[in-house]
Amino acid sequence: MNYKLKFCVELKSIVNLICRKIGQQPFCNGEENLTSVQFWMIEYLYENQNRDIFQRDLESDFNIRRSTVSGILQNLERKGLIRKQSVNQDARLKKITLTEDAVSIHQEMFQRVAEMEETLTENITKEEWIVFYKVLEKIKSNLK
Repeated sequence: MNYKLKFCVELKSIVNLICRKIGQQPFCNGEENLTSVQFWMIEYLYENQNRDIFQRDLESDFNIRRSTVSGILQNLERKGLIRKQSVNQDARLKKITLTEDAVSIHQEMFQRVAEMEETLTENITKEEWIVFYKVLEKIKSNLK
């Protein structure tokens, strides 16, 4: 089998399975499900509460287009999970912050990811992880 030719297909398949698993159960006490990208943006905003985050930061850090980020943020705002606030130095810039609802569901989100990672990593040895991460670093380096 030519593993090199199959790598991208397998990687995409794993990413799709993980994203599907994350989006299967609703958050917010049974309200709308979150997409995997919405989920990870809430996580990102939660982890970066100590600094100002703008749409361009999300575009850059998630490596997605402006129009895509704009749509995701509109949906999160509609769901009452983020706020966009003007900043003093430039009225065109909108700082993105989590609402109290988003902060309150973050713990549930974190718990689900921890459970999923436990399932995903079952029966993988420390040595296998070391090799896996070395390979990932090489792939990331090759992409730069």
